[in-house]
Amino acid sequence: MSLITVHRAARTFQPCVSAHWDAESSTVSCDIEYAAAPEENRTTLRDEIDRQFNITAPTYFITGGMFSMALDSQKRIKDWDIYTNPARWTEYTLPFADATPATPIIDTVFDRNGRAEDMGEPDTYYEPLRGTLYLSWSEATAWYAVAPSLALGVMSDDTLAQIRLDGLFVQRAAHGPTGRWTRLLRCLRAGN
Repeated sequence: MSLITVHRAARTFQPCVSAHWDAESSTVSCDIEYAAAPEENRTTLRDEIDRQFNITAPTYFITGGMFSMALDSQKRIKDWDIYTNPARWTEYTLPFADATPATPIIDTVFDRNGRAEDMGEPDTYYEPLRGTLYLSWSEATAWYAVAPSLALGVMSDDTLAQIRLDGLFVQRAAHGPTGRWTRLLRCLRAGN
């Protein structure tokens, strides 16, 4: 299992975060878009050479079971997603902790292809009143806000412990059989 460390950098621009629940594919996805700093908009000789030779900035990937996270060349979270079933989420009211605004920089051991070792499947908790989804590997002692709706929880040694996504309201399916199974159960109960 990979040890993921979170370093905190000062936030110059608040990123745009968009989250989406896709019921058909049972996937929660979250995209983070960072505004370019003014000096990043200028084209330099290096940028021009990179473009001509099709050299792209490295990207990094971290996985944990059905969870995956992509990082940009500066090791900031670019996007993440998880294949999950809301019927299996643990409904739990966690105390909401305030998060310090920051740009979290993710650090771990990556191979030459930018892939990290599997970090393990997170436990999934859902707080329906706030629409807050927690992906948890451990207990968090501090929180860093990527944006108002997305925060990373870390342990005392700055190891990634949780990811918190606010404002994700998901209609949870009722348990039990549906369709033809429901009809069959009714027939069996009626003795037909």
